[in-house]
Amino acid sequence: MNSFAGLAGHLSGAAVDWPLALTVTVTAVVGSPVGGRIAGRVPQDVLRRAFGWLVVVMGVFVLARQLDPTLWTLPVTWATLGTVLAAAAATCLRRRSCRPA
Repeated sequence: MNSFAGLAGHLSGAAVDWPLALTVTVTAVVGSPVGGRIAGRVPQDVLRRAFGWLVVVMGVFVLARQLDPTLWTLPVTWATLGTVLAAAAATCLRRRSCRPA
């Protein structure tokens, strides 16, 4: 009951993009059973690793969006990004946990 009251109060003062909300809802409702079936067939280690990479990629995406757009035009930004990615790839390849089974 408290959640519904909070939602009603929030909706009265906020604009909701209803087509987007409906799209996300339908996708979640359809995707949940599909994901449940796929999850039962995929090994747990693969799911865990895929989810970990998803979190890393989304984190990098969110951080990149927070940077000043003019920063992307600097060569130092690209050199730093390349160095970090090369170091991460080298570390990943040295470890057995990063290689495909």
